[in-house]
Amino acid sequence: MKFCLYLVLFIGIMMPFSVFVDANIAKADKSESTQQPVAPTTGDIEGTVYSKDTDTPLVAAEVRCVEIDVSTRTDASGNFQFIGIAPGTYTLSIMHATSKTPTTAKVEVTAGGTTQMKIYVGTTVQLETVVVKGQRLPPTISRKVMRGSEMIRIPSAGRDALRAITTLPGIGVPNDFLRALHIRGSAPGDTRIYLDRTPLGYPFHFGGFFSTTHSDSIEDIYVYAAGYGAEFGLDSQSIIDIRTRERLNKKRAGVLDVNFISPYGFFETQIGEKGYASIAGRFTTYNLILQFFLDSTFPTWSDYQLKFAYQLTDKHHLTFNGIGATDHFDFSDTESSAYFKNGFQAEGIHLRSHLTNTLTSHLSLTRSYNFLNINFGVAPSRDDVLTSEKFIYTAVQANVPTYTLREDITYKLTPKLQLEPGFLFAFSPAESATHTFLPQNISFDDEKLVWKKAFDTFHYGFQQAEGYLQARYDPLSFLSVALGIRLDYLNLTDELSIQPRGSLSITLPTTSTLRFAYGRYEQSPFAYQVLKTSGNRDLKSSIAEHYVVELEHKLSPQTELKFALYYKDLRKLVNRSINVDALFDDSDTPLTTPYRNQGTGFVNGAELFLRHRVSEKFFGWLSYAYTHAERRETPDVPYKPFLFDNTHIVSLVANYSPTPKNDIGAKWQYVSGTSAVPLSTLLMIQDPVTLGMHPLLSDVTGAIAPAAFQAYHRLDLRLSRKRTQWGIPITEFIEVWNVYNSQNKINFSFPDKLVTEFKAADSEEFPEEFPIDLETSEYKSPVRFPFNFTFGATYEF
Repeated sequence: MKFCLYLVLFIGIMMPFSVFVDANIAKADKSESTQQPVAPTTGDIEGTVYSKDTDTPLVAAEVRCVEIDVSTRTDASGNFQFIGIAPGTYTLSIMHATSKTPTTAKVEVTAGGTTQMKIYVGTTVQLETVVVKGQRLPPTISRKVMRGSEMIRIPSAGRDALRAITTLPGIGVPNDFLRALHIRGSAPGDTRIYLDRTPLGYPFHFGGFFSTTHSDSIEDIYVYAAGYGAEFGLDSQSIIDIRTRERLNKKRAGVLDVNFISPYGFFETQIGEKGYASIAGRFTTYNLILQFFLDSTFPTWSDYQLKFAYQLTDKHHLTFNGIGATDHFDFSDTESSAYFKNGFQAEGIHLRSHLTNTLTSHLSLTRSYNFLNINFGVAPSRDDVLTSEKFIYTAVQANVPTYTLREDITYKLTPKLQLEPGFLFAFSPAESATHTFLPQNISFDDEKLVWKKAFDTFHYGFQQAEGYLQARYDPLSFLSVALGIRLDYLNLTDELSIQPRGSLSITLPTTSTLRFAYGRYEQSPFAYQVLKTSGNRDLKSSIAEHYVVELEHKLSPQTELKFALYYKDLRKLVNRSINVDALFDDSDTPLTTPYRNQGTGFVNGAELFLRHRVSEKFFGWLSYAYTHAERRETPDVPYKPFLFDNTHIVSLVANYSPTPKNDIGAKWQYVSGTSAVPLSTLLMIQDPVTLGMHPLLSDVTGAIAPAAFQAYHRLDLRLSRKRTQWGIPITEFIEVWNVYNSQNKINFSFPDKLVTEFKAADSEEFPEEFPIDLETSEYKSPVRFPFNFTFGATYEF
């Protein structure tokens, strides 16, 4: 597969050059007066028009590019777009029914780039005011962007950003409840999520139920699936970069969603002429009622998000943000005692400076704090052990503060050459303790059980240093090159990693762009795999090399097509072999081997993405992803399909607006089934040390019940209507989930000895409706949302 990709890369690079060489030879035969210059590379303009007074998108605003005399109208979300514009400076003239005088704005189009704009138009005749925010997006491979206006209209997403992006190609979730994201065949822990330059240490409640971010505050979401540049660092195979809003062109605004389970609120306000502040939060309320009848604390969650932004001077912009989330339940007073509390808090100060026209700086200082407290069972005393009374008990406590200093610089040496250096320093004094009392083998005869009590603790100061240098060079009008190298050091593994990365972007004579990328990415082992009693101090980082080819083509100004091929070569994966049979006998055979860098694997796949937008009326897309992922534990065993080997993932999203105030939306998704994998790879929580996802169960426990997902598919519908009540804009909606009530089950593959023990046991020990059919190993209760519907209203002010 790697050889084929190398061949594709070579042919892909040589074909465009041969086209231009042939064209130049043909032109050389003509007289000098008839020679035509090579067609320049074009750029795009994307933007949104807002009302300055209400900060709401303006529908049906006419946007005209004066120099080329091309016009378009904004859609139902206030968006407009111009495709294939030659580089240069242009004037946009915006006209709307609320204003008698057109508003103008200047915009610069850069070769190979997309300029994004936010234009605020005043509704009064005198002294029109326009505020323009522009940003050049460099040509980057495997980047997907979702607009906030579309995100909140996708059925069953529930204004949840991380649920909405699963409709993009190559992004999947195991099923309705286990929703930890996996991208292009990688595990959930391989994706790093940033919120305003702060690593999001707790992106999901209860491992994937829904995200902890607040969608109403989000400006843009960028997903880098593979092959991205050196600006992103260690411990990631894919990136989700979330950027929240930091400007409001009216006094204040907000959203209030009052419901029985989890009320939510978002409020933002302008501070003077240069400041902005916002606050968002949600919490559960049903437990406030249940506490009058029950002593236990049922699963609850809460989260918050704060932001303050201020323009200090024309060159310096200061931002402060704070985020946090907590999950909790407490059944300590029950017979099977259980306590769980997991959460994250972070604060950051960010200074963005435009020092000169060619030099910019972005400096960030962040502090985060992860905590985890798990307690299952009743802790045995010394007397309990001596009297042979048996308890299954496990407790985990972790407290991990992290302090990070990050700097990113952009320096434009010439109009064609840009340098991007940066560095990051982090320090984390972590503390963790694990207390367990568990059986060493499994039998229904207590006399054969061998119990082991263990107390494992460590105190460790994690130190991390990262630095990178990247250059973007546009030597020709149709050619853009990005080359970078990243150096990372982590004292946990005591190694310096060198990660070269590069990409090539070629604009073809048609409206197509061809891109190639290579990147080396390293991921550190989990702290428990290195520092615990059973850990290996000699473990090193695992390695992944990405090879990506991507074609982007504009079928029309409203329709885009993207096609990608990729291959990931995985080496030095950290794992250990588990002998499940040793759990059921009295032999001295070791249950596990030590952790080693002994695993290998690969992922290959293809993606197709077709998106269509029609002004005011329709947006939708079709995405298809083929993924094949295999791994092996040691070099002497065969490759086996990996958990996230979801061979086919199909998403179809459509939204139609028959009138500006009414929407009809639909979403259909299909995910093919998976092979059997240890249960521990499915139940994951946030690791408080490395900030990645890691199994809630041990790999030994997980190996007892390998699980496989059946094919997963469902259809969701949404109807919404906008109206004004008491002067407040209201969006009323109704959603129908899983329209045709599709089943989505999990199959377990239990060891034969365990099945035999179950069948031989006295049936009175088990409930009448035991959830697992031992003959088929099929979990009877479907793990999915059944046919259901919900309705509500969102109040905005």
